[in-house]
Amino acid sequence: MTATDKYTALADQARRIIDLQAEIDARKTEIEAIKTGIIEAWPAGTYEAGDLKVQVKAGSQRIDAKAFEAKYPAATHPTFYDVKPNLAKARKELGELAVAPLLKRDKPGVVVK
Repeated sequence: MTATDKYTALADQARRIIDLQAEIDARKTEIEAIKTGIIEAWPAGTYEAGDLKVQVKAGSQRIDAKAFEAKYPAATHPTFYDVKPNLAKARKELGELAVAPLLKRDKPGVVVK
């Protein structure tokens, strides 16, 4: 193989990598669009879809520590705190309605098996 052949092969490989990366990006975009459609159409749960099982997940929920601290400072509500806000204790004493606006939720997800 001559030096020219090696450079030609390298250029071909580089072009193929770029083409494959573009395909991957397009597929990822398509997958995200499909997942978004599923999330918008189906509530959280597990569904049979032919020979596949589709799980629609709500996304995990956790406390927004800054918002919680601003609304319920440790100085006036020390029982709500360990090292960070204690969600279970806050829910028990304040109720879900008081705590709900202070929670964050992760991005919803879809799993197909």
